[in-house]
Amino acid sequence: MRKLLAGCLALCIPALLTAQTPADSISRTEAIDSVVVTARRPLMVYKQTGNIAVDIEQLKYAPLFAGEKDIFKFLQLLPGVSAGKDGMSGLLVRGGSNDQTLILYDDVPIYNQAHAYGILSIFSGETVQSAEVSKGYISPAYGSRLSALTQIRTREGDRQNHRQSLTVGTLSLAGTLDGPIKRDKGSYLISARYFFPEAVLAIVDNAVRYGFYDVTGKLTYDIHRNHTLSLGIYSGDDHMKNKEAHAENGFGWGNTTASLRLESRWNDNLRSSVVAYYTYLQNRQETEFKDDGFSNRGKTTFKTHEFGARMTFDQRLSHIWTLEYGATFSHQRFEPMHTKSIINGQHKERGYSSEQLVSGTLFLNNRFQWGGWRADVGVRGAAYDNSEQTRYAVEPRAQLSYDFGRDNSVWLSGTINSQALVQFNRYYYSMPIDFWTPFRDGRLQHAWQVSLGGRAKLHENLTLSVEGYYKRMRNLPLIYDSDDFLLNNGGFIYGTGRAFGIEAMLQYQTERLSLTASYTYTDSRRRSDGVTYPFEYDVPHDFNAFVSYDVVKRPGRKHTFSLNVAWRSGLPYRLTNESYPDTDGNPIIGITAYPTMRMRNYFRADVSYNMERRKRNGVRNWQFSIINATWHKNPVSIYPYRGSYKATVLIPIMPSVSYTRTFGK
Repeated sequence: MRKLLAGCLALCIPALLTAQTPADSISRTEAIDSVVVTARRPLMVYKQTGNIAVDIEQLKYAPLFAGEKDIFKFLQLLPGVSAGKDGMSGLLVRGGSNDQTLILYDDVPIYNQAHAYGILSIFSGETVQSAEVSKGYISPAYGSRLSALTQIRTREGDRQNHRQSLTVGTLSLAGTLDGPIKRDKGSYLISARYFFPEAVLAIVDNAVRYGFYDVTGKLTYDIHRNHTLSLGIYSGDDHMKNKEAHAENGFGWGNTTASLRLESRWNDNLRSSVVAYYTYLQNRQETEFKDDGFSNRGKTTFKTHEFGARMTFDQRLSHIWTLEYGATFSHQRFEPMHTKSIINGQHKERGYSSEQLVSGTLFLNNRFQWGGWRADVGVRGAAYDNSEQTRYAVEPRAQLSYDFGRDNSVWLSGTINSQALVQFNRYYYSMPIDFWTPFRDGRLQHAWQVSLGGRAKLHENLTLSVEGYYKRMRNLPLIYDSDDFLLNNGGFIYGTGRAFGIEAMLQYQTERLSLTASYTYTDSRRRSDGVTYPFEYDVPHDFNAFVSYDVVKRPGRKHTFSLNVAWRSGLPYRLTNESYPDTDGNPIIGITAYPTMRMRNYFRADVSYNMERRKRNGVRNWQFSIINATWHKNPVSIYPYRGSYKATVLIPIMPSVSYTRTFGK
């Protein structure tokens, strides 16, 4: 496993390597990625509710990984949001785990958003229209997670003109087509990417072979002047193999999604949205061994299926009162493990019983707006059935905010959330091959949170946002063994959690310069079996600063320099100073049930230079990026090795060059 994880990170440069550093050079760790910034427009926009929207247009100025624009790395820069460490594409929000953030892609739940073992996400920068993160108040229309909601929507194709774009990166190729189906009536969009680092891996004599592809498509059509129908699809797959003298090991994972949406406007006061969707995740592990007349070939798969539907109505009852209400339904099926093997020509097959979860919700939210005041008061009622037990949850939510005008506002919110799903880490760190399962032992996870925040314009070009929160969690499945779980031997130790913190963001904008600095303080703890210990992704201090400056700015031409600096406290990890001998008498460092040590502090600096040229027939764009420009060795995992500790470093210095050519208006 360590070889596969390491090899995946030889992905980007001829010098790519998986570094091993001695334990005394590691004491703490963490991670973040990406940057973005623009001229005159803020990188991030706080809404009156405290939710944060990001400016997708600025993504093209962000430092690129192997030429790939990645919106998720952009989101990981938000205050209160952490990437955990290099190689994690998820979002750790306010002391919560990766599986406590609901990720919706055009209202379709995504169970694995990782490409390249978490270094990239599945969301292509060429197709994303908007991205928003809700950390405090979450509308009752959405639930099933404890910490946060991330909504990513794909853009429609152009309804007037046909456009084409082609991007050639260091190790990737991407293309996008969009245009009208019928002018002013509908549009199409299709985008595809292929990532191919095999040549580089062969040059550096690495036994690991890796690649991925994905395809995104969207059709939109006005079936009536007040009714719009849209069809969206996504399909992607990652594959990795490691060849040795007598063995070959491989991993793979991929998503497939489809959604059908009908947006309707019945009159000036009533709108509706109906969405039906399907989402599918498959993780697989393949092994082959041949030596001295013995052969063993096997394949193990983990699968997650979900069918669902959502109906939402937005009705204005008066000039101050708007009602949002609706219902959702979903049916999830989990196939935790299925193994097929051929041992010396004999076929063997083993599988574990599939599990299912049927969920239904009703939600209602009252929104009152008068003057600068806004109040949201709502409730979400949910029922979860895992074929053995049925559990219910009532989730009241409320928020009060006031907008003073001129980018000054305050807000106060309180929420209760429940969660019926658990993501299992098969190893001691999050990986794309982790699997999902419904709740057991009749225990839904629960959390309540209160938050208070505000935003003030300190100067014409300077704004400050501050938000604090306190959160309590219970029925958390904290300690488990995946094999015991699959064998129905329990493997659970439940516990509680609490987290509190403060988030601050300073933004400065001029005609050519955009500067954003954020700081987050978090204290996240877990308690089980009478022991209180740090959450494994607890990051007490998290600082990010990013800047972009238009070096050249004149009609038809713009050159932009961007810099992102990330520093944060090191992550806890599970090792002990005690050792025991192996079969050969060599000392082995033990692994504890709880995090007992911290890695060293994380530091990373990314830089880029973007050259854009606009002409009548389209846009030409060159970008030069260096990820981890200082070559700082940030460990992603630490493991015992010959009586000492070793660390796996995922991302060394990574230069990249990309060229994008866009045709059309």
